[in-house]
Amino acid sequence: MNIIITAPDLDSDKNVSGISSVVNFIIDKNPQHHYIHFEIGKKDDEKRGVKWFLKIVKNYFKWFYLMATVRDKLVHFNLPLDKRAVIRDCPLLILTKLFGTKLVLHIHGGSYLENDEIPSWAKILIDYTFKGKTPKIVLGVSEKEFLEDNFKCKNVFVLPNSLPLEDAKKFNREKPEKHHIKILYLGRIRTDKGLAFTLSAFQTLKEVHNLDFTFFMAGKGRDEKLYTNKFKELLGDNFIFKGVVFGEKKVELLRECNTYILASFFEGLPMALLESMSFGLVPITTGVGSIKYVVKNKVNGLIVNKKSPKDIVDAILTLNNDAELMNTLSKNARNTIFTDFTPEKFIKDLNLIYNYE
Repeated sequence: MNIIITAPDLDSDKNVSGISSVVNFIIDKNPQHHYIHFEIGKKDDEKRGVKWFLKIVKNYFKWFYLMATVRDKLVHFNLPLDKRAVIRDCPLLILTKLFGTKLVLHIHGGSYLENDEIPSWAKILIDYTFKGKTPKIVLGVSEKEFLEDNFKCKNVFVLPNSLPLEDAKKFNREKPEKHHIKILYLGRIRTDKGLAFTLSAFQTLKEVHNLDFTFFMAGKGRDEKLYTNKFKELLGDNFIFKGVVFGEKKVELLRECNTYILASFFEGLPMALLESMSFGLVPITTGVGSIKYVVKNKVNGLIVNKKSPKDIVDAILTLNNDAELMNTLSKNARNTIFTDFTPEKFIKDLNLIYNYE
């Protein structure tokens, strides 16, 4: 079957995107279908302006052409549930329905799922495009309940993200002779990832607790310069910025670090979180989106409240002061991924949804 699948640019060297990571994984692990990638979304270094707007308009014509010419097809439409996605994507979804094309909606978090007030115009568009028997994929139970309660959606399937595990299988994290906290942030560099609160926490750790730790940051984004400068000013040589990493460079970084931090205000189920846990990094994260179904506090990671530098400080001090606890959380984090997030299970469940009538 031909599957038209939407995502931002799939080149990880040009674009840091959780949706792109998921789509790359799906295309690689599901060879029984013929995937046609349709690019939707802004590149990290792309400015919003006339050129960007014309690109969106052009996309509508390209979409019409695909709907009219590709036979034996299904559309796998990926989107976050937020203001920009609703404005950009609903015309494409309406067009898909008008052509009578089989459609699967795949929701990847978004601010509207975190009790963000939804404007009436957005509710109307979401209600129209989400109604009917169209299968909807969400990342966790709370998102399923949200769609069912707020939009009376039917056929909502919970399918948590998965990831390739070949590299993680080869790695065995051994207990180091010297206990030293090495914290990793991997992903888009934006304020809504809680980076200002992470910075504030690090300042307290350094100036009040005199804690010796290293912070690694990898990725890119609109606030990259702002935060790389601030972390460098605060931590000096204990801050290491890696830029965009993929392949062996990403594997090396995941082996090097032992703690993963993500203080986001809203998320779906970040691939970077799953990747880090598969290598035994202990996650310190807010319990937003579907993260709370993966990370269990003091079982396989530490949950902190949103916008709480104090919680971040306490979590890092807990790991620094209790090497045995950190070792236990590390093992449990890794086991969680290898038990519940295997590629084989994900692809099997995805294909069942594709075939849902």
